[in-house]
Amino acid sequence: MQRLTDETVLAVGRLTLAATELEYLLAWIGADQAGGDPAAVFVVPGESLRAARGSVQFAPPERRAEFIGLVEAAAVYLTQSQTALRAMWFENGRVNAATFDEIAGLLLRCRDQLQALLDEVNRAPTA
Repeated sequence: MQRLTDETVLAVGRLTLAATELEYLLAWIGADQAGGDPAAVFVVPGESLRAARGSVQFAPPERRAEFIGLVEAAAVYLTQSQTALRAMWFENGRVNAATFDEIAGLLLRCRDQLQALLDEVNRAPTA
């Protein structure tokens, strides 16, 4: 593993927090898969994404494709974050603060879009 600059260490922290925030929101989305308990989903590695994928299949039909697209985007960004972190352990893996911050930005934008969609759906009047 290469020696990390303070800037890179801070960027790794930001990336880790962004990924965790997104996974926490995914756990809330997927909570019905665990009897309504998001904590039960959140504490199991990878379960937040799996549960959210299951839950969005039951989203309102007019918003289902949007939910599915955002959850699948979350999957891509979470994979990118893990790939970038693991790249630090390879001799040729030159990952810097800018890379981590770029991925963190993607994670946070995805989280914000999912939260906005959830808020919209939850405000919609029921028939």
